[in-house]
Amino acid sequence: MNTQKIVFNKLFKEEKVELATQKVELGSINIIKDAISNLKDIEKSATKVADKFENKISEAYKSWQSLNQERNAIYTWVNNEAPARISDFEKAAKELGVDSSSVSEIKELKKLIQIGKQLVKALDDYKRPTTG
Repeated sequence: MNTQKIVFNKLFKEEKVELATQKVELGSINIIKDAISNLKDIEKSATKVADKFENKISEAYKSWQSLNQERNAIYTWVNNEAPARISDFEKAAKELGVDSSSVSEIKELKKLIQIGKQLVKALDDYKRPTTG
């Protein structure tokens, strides 16, 4: 009978160890599955955030392009167009014997040229948005 009890106990202990090993393996797999699930969720979330970021940068770039077009238009007027018109007016006024510095529109245009030059400098501070 002692032999039977020893064999029974030995078998029972082996079963117990084997079951414990299976529980550890199942627990380990569940932990791994949980990690896989978490990483997939994080990856999806990060992709959404990155896509939104790229869209915002694209929108910002389009806005910057519009801003830059306006800057270029102001630059052209304050450095080329308006001074050329003042020069033409002053030549014509001189031929007629009129002092152009007394003309209020010339004064106003010269003032606007100075304001425009300051605006161009301010707009030059805006840099093109990029993602890199």
